[in-house]
Amino acid sequence: MVTGIDSNLLLSLYGARSGATGTRSNTPTKKVAPSAPWTRTVTPAETSAAVKAALQGQRLVNESSAQLDLPGASADYRKLFALYQGLSVLGDLASEVQKRGLTSVERMRFQQAFGRGMAEVGEYVKTAKLETVRLTQGEAASSVKTNAPVAATKTEYVTRPLSSGSSADSVVRFQGDVRFSMAVTRSGVTYDININLADMGATTRSMANVVNHVNDKLAAAGVDTRLATVRIPGQDKTTTVGGKTVSLGKQPDQWALKVKTNGESVSFSAPANAGSVYLAQSVGNPNPDGKADTADGVVRQQILKFQTDTVGVEAPVQGADEANWVDGRTFARTLGAEVKTVRATQTGPDGSVYVLADVTDKTAGQAIRGTQDVALLKYDTAGNLVFSRTLGASASATGLALAVNVDGKVAIAGSVSGGLSGAVEGAVNSGVAGAFAGQADSFVTVFNADGEELWTQRRGARLADEASQIAFGPDGSVYVAGRAKSALPGASALGDWDGYIQGFGPPNSQGQVSSRFSEMFGTAGADRPAGMVMDGGSLVTASVENGRAVLRRYDVSGAAPVLTSTRDLGDLQGGDITGLALDGGELVLAGSTANAGLTGGAVTRAHAGGVDAFAARMAADLSAGGRIAFYGGTGDDRASGLAVTGGQVWIAGSAGADLPGQPSVGTKDGFLTRLDVNAGAVAWSRRFTGKEGYATPGAISVDPTGSTSLDRLGLPLGALDFRDSQKLVSASGLRPGDQFGVRAGSGRTTNVTIELNETLETLAQKIRRASGFNAKVTITSSEGVRKLSISPQIQRSVIEFSAGSAGRDALELLGVPAGVVRGTVVTDNGTRPADGKPQIYGLGLPAGLNLSTDGEIKHAAAEVAAAMGVIRKAYKDLVTAATPRSQQAAAQAAASGPVPKYMTDQIANYQAALARLGG
Repeated sequence: MVTGIDSNLLLSLYGARSGATGTRSNTPTKKVAPSAPWTRTVTPAETSAAVKAALQGQRLVNESSAQLDLPGASADYRKLFALYQGLSVLGDLASEVQKRGLTSVERMRFQQAFGRGMAEVGEYVKTAKLETVRLTQGEAASSVKTNAPVAATKTEYVTRPLSSGSSADSVVRFQGDVRFSMAVTRSGVTYDININLADMGATTRSMANVVNHVNDKLAAAGVDTRLATVRIPGQDKTTTVGGKTVSLGKQPDQWALKVKTNGESVSFSAPANAGSVYLAQSVGNPNPDGKADTADGVVRQQILKFQTDTVGVEAPVQGADEANWVDGRTFARTLGAEVKTVRATQTGPDGSVYVLADVTDKTAGQAIRGTQDVALLKYDTAGNLVFSRTLGASASATGLALAVNVDGKVAIAGSVSGGLSGAVEGAVNSGVAGAFAGQADSFVTVFNADGEELWTQRRGARLADEASQIAFGPDGSVYVAGRAKSALPGASALGDWDGYIQGFGPPNSQGQVSSRFSEMFGTAGADRPAGMVMDGGSLVTASVENGRAVLRRYDVSGAAPVLTSTRDLGDLQGGDITGLALDGGELVLAGSTANAGLTGGAVTRAHAGGVDAFAARMAADLSAGGRIAFYGGTGDDRASGLAVTGGQVWIAGSAGADLPGQPSVGTKDGFLTRLDVNAGAVAWSRRFTGKEGYATPGAISVDPTGSTSLDRLGLPLGALDFRDSQKLVSASGLRPGDQFGVRAGSGRTTNVTIELNETLETLAQKIRRASGFNAKVTITSSEGVRKLSISPQIQRSVIEFSAGSAGRDALELLGVPAGVVRGTVVTDNGTRPADGKPQIYGLGLPAGLNLSTDGEIKHAAAEVAAAMGVIRKAYKDLVTAATPRSQQAAAQAAASGPVPKYMTDQIANYQAALARLGG
C-alpha cells in the first residue's frame, strides 16, 4: 500500500534547493527582517481600490501605510516597502488601462494618474533619506557613453550593390561605353586620372577585373586612393508551404565597390551627362487582407532615379537583383521602416538631392524625442546618404515644404505640436515656444549648405495652423504660405481653414530673424494653399478654395504685401493642385481635375475622361491667356509631383486604368511624364509599379545634368564629401536650451545647457566643470562615430546625472541614462561602491514613461516591473546583512547536508504513486 504524501513535501523540497529552513528542520531561526509586502497575495478588490485612489489623485507612496511586523526594524524597510507599493500601483495602472472598453476620456485619466505617480516616485527617490542603502531613479554604472551619432572623419565610400554571384562574373552594368575621371588631391597637388573600361580589351568586365584596372591607373598616377570589392553575403531564401516556413537555401552573394581614399581628396566627373529625375514613392500593399479594421500592410518609402535621355550616356540596365525595374531607372533606394512619408524633394546646386520626410523612430542613428519628427535627408547622385538632420520636436512634427537656395541654404516648413525651441546664429531664440503650444503651429527652419541649423521660427494661431509652401527671396528672405483655422497674430481670419502668407528675415547682424508680415486670404469655406513661387519682388500663390483653382500675386517689396492680381481657373471637380513653378518668365501650374473646361488658356492636349493630370502655362502677372495640356486615360489619373527646368515640365502621379502607350504593370501603378504644354505632346513617359504591385509616387525633382556613366558604377558625380557637422544639434535631435543636471557626491546639482554650437569637445568640458572635475570625460571613436565616455576621475567619486524638464531633456537624446556613475571595489560581500558608503541601487526607471499608446503601455509596464525587482533585491541584501553569520551557516549546512530518511521515504512513495498513475 502506498503511504500518503505529506502536504509539506513540496515546501521541504523547495527549502532543500533554496537553502530556506524546511518545515521539519530542528534548527531554530530568528526573525531578522519584517515580512515584505510581496509575500502576501493581493486581492483583486485591493488592486481595484488602489487604482481608484490613484485616479482620484491620492498619493501612491505612503510610508504610514507600510506596516512592519518586526518591532525595532530599520526605517529603511518602511521606506522600501512604501516605494514598492507606489511602483505596484503604477504597474496596476498600466495593466488596467489595457482592458477593452475604456473611453478616450478614461484612458486620459489613467495617463494623467500615471504621470502624477511617476513624478511622485521620482521625487521620493530623490528626497528619501535611507541609512543602509542608496537609491537612484536611473541606472547605477561604472561608466557611461553617449550615443549621439557625431561622425568621425571617414576615408571610405561604399556603393550600393552592383552585381550578384561571384566577383569574377561579368557585370552587366559595366558593359558599353563606360568612361569617367578621378581627380585626386594630395599635399596640395591634384592628379587627374582618366578611366575608360574599353582599355580592358577582351578582359571580362567583372568586379575584380574592373577594380584591378582602375587601381593600376591610380598606382601609375602615384596616388594612394584605391578601389576594392565588398562582398555582401547572400541572405536566407525561404517560402511558406502549408503555413510552415521552408528554407530554399541562400540568395547569391552581392558585390559593391569601395573607394579607399587614405585621407586624399577625391572627385569624380564624366565626359558626358544626361538629364535625371528623382522621384519619391511608397510601395507595398496597404491592406493585404482587405479588412479596413486591421493594420497588416507594410508600406515602405523609396527614392528612385531615372535617366531621361541617352545623348552621350549609355542607358541604364537592369541588374539581377532589381525588382519592378522599368526602362530608364538608374536605382531604387528603399528607405528605413522609420520613414513614414516623404513630403518633398529638391535638387541642390551641387547636384545632391534633399528629401523631406516624417519619421517615427530613430533615423540614421538619430533618436527622436516625440512620436513623430521631421527629417531632412541629403543624398548624393548615386543615392548614398550624405547627412540626416532631425528637427527635435518634443511631441510631434510634420514636414510639408522644402526649398533650396542658389547659395546652398535649405529651408523647411511644416507643423509642430508640443515643445520646439529655436536657434539663431550664436544664441537661443526665446520667442518661438508658441503662444498656443497645445495646438499644431507652423514652423520654419533654415540650414546652411552643411546642414547646420541657422534659425527656427514658430508662429501660431489660437487654433491649428501649418506652413505648406516655402521659398527664398532674392535678398535671403524666406516666405511661407500655409493655412490656419483662426486668425494669425497681425492678420484677420475669413472662414474655416484660411490661407496665409508670411515673410521672414533676412537675419540681422546678430542673427536675429523677425516676421515681416502676415496676411490671410481665402473664402468662408475650407481653403488650402498648394503652391508658391517668388518672381523678383512678387510672390504668387496657388490655392484650392471651395474646390476651385485660384492664383494670387502679391507685391512683397514693401513693408506689407499688396495684392496685385487674382486668377480663378475654375472648379477642379474633385481634383487638386500639385504644385506651382516659374519657368522662363511664365508660371507653370500642375494638378488633377475632372473638369475639361478649366480656364487655363488654350487646350493643347485634350482631357481624356475621368480625372486627368494637367499642366498649364500662363503669364506670371496672371493676365488672361496661356496654354493647358491634360495627361491621362479614361480612368482616374492623378498628379502628385511637379518639377520644371529649362522649359521641360515633369509630372508624376498615380495611373488609372489606362494611359496612352503605357500598359498596366501592377495593381496600382505610378507614372512619370515630360509634357510639352505648348505643343500638347508627351515627350517622355514611363509607367511602373512597386512591391506587391503597388506604387504611389509623390514629390519629384529634376537635375538636367545628373546622369553620367558613373551611375553604372554606383559612384557619385562630384567630390566625395566626408565632412559632417560636429555640432550636436546637427548630429542629433537636441535643441538649443536642452538641459541635464550633474552632481558630484552630496553637492548641489549644476545644470548643463546645450547651445547652438555645442560639440563633444565643449560638452565634455562642461561636464567636467559641473562635476567639480570629479568626472573623467574622454572622446572615443568607433565604427565611424565619436562618443563621450564618462567615468569617475577617482574611484571614490560618485557622479549623478539627472534628466532635464519634460520636452527639454538632453540626456535621452545623448543616450546617457539618468542615474549614478561610481567606482566599485570587490569585497567578501560582493561588489561595493568605492566611496565606502552604502550600496547604490538603480531603479532604471526612465522619466518619460507614459501610457499614450499600446507600445508605450507595454514598455512602461516592463520598466516598472524591473524597478520593483530592484526593490526586492535591496530588501534581500538587507536581510542577508541582518542575519547573524551563525544562522547563515546553519541554513547553508541544512541546504547542503544529507537528505533526512523521512524525506527519502516520502520521495520513494511519491515516485511509486506516479508509476501507478502512469500504468
